[in-house]
Amino acid sequence: MSRPVWTGSLGFGPMNVPVRLYGAVSPKQVQFHLLHDADGARLQQKRVCSADGEEVSYEHVVKGYDLGRGRYVELTQGELEAFEPRASRTIDLEDFVDISEIDPILFDTTYHLMPGEGAWKAYAAMAMAMRAAGRVGIGRMVMHLKGHLCAVWPRGRGLVLSTLHYADEVIPQDSFSEFSLPGPRPVESEVESVLDIIEARTVRFEPQRYHDVHRERMLAFLDRRAQKRKPRAVPAETPAPAEAAATRAGRAVEKAPEGVRGEVRELTRGSLRMLPLAAREARERTPRGKRAERTMPPRSRRKKP
Repeated sequence: MSRPVWTGSLGFGPMNVPVRLYGAVSPKQVQFHLLHDADGARLQQKRVCSADGEEVSYEHVVKGYDLGRGRYVELTQGELEAFEPRASRTIDLEDFVDISEIDPILFDTTYHLMPGEGAWKAYAAMAMAMRAAGRVGIGRMVMHLKGHLCAVWPRGRGLVLSTLHYADEVIPQDSFSEFSLPGPRPVESEVESVLDIIEARTVRFEPQRYHDVHRERMLAFLDRRAQKRKPRAVPAETPAPAEAAATRAGRAVEKAPEGVRGEVRELTRGSLRMLPLAAREARERTPRGKRAERTMPPRSRRKKP
């Protein structure tokens, strides 16, 4: 079984049941990687400044809120963290409503709400009570450092939870120009003909009857392509510049004289971008005589002119 995405408790009033949240839906889209057509190597995405075209390291990236007209308000990570919702491990159910009263457009992501360790009895009692009442619990929770409105209702032997969009996040139809003006009223005979088609095609909803035809065709095509053409092996990735610098600096530490190795190690602590500079500074501070003693071969092994 997959790992839970959230652990905590479900409670309302005197009830408090330890629960775990698992994903209820696993998207099956066909995923592709970007490759270089010349050698088949994976392509890497980089953060590039739009002003000078230079790559920007992550420590120099800040977040900005767009005020329009090319103006931004910058915020530091500390300021953003101050506004994060207070961490909580409880799903607080505030109200109970009929599920038919919830507009389907408000539903976001659905999860399986499973009992925690030793909580099966209390969990089952809550599920049976909600099933008998025929109601859905509306509550709030904090997950992934974000506050969510959620709905909890019984399904099968257990409970499920769906995060909900807030009402002000839904774009009203009146904001579209197509609905701003009244359109022509349809003829009654046209409505009757559409009703006949609906009645003729009305069936019991069974989700197993519907398949992702595009994904199935794509996977079948990829399987045929793999059988006809030998799949290309992706070349081994070269180490990142920071990793390569760390390797070179490590070698410099080993080659440095005993008296300055500690200094080199102190200089190389912290950002990996400072490693090559630290190694060079250590070499420059090493006396020429000591470097010569380490690099020149013993007298007995020198070749006579």
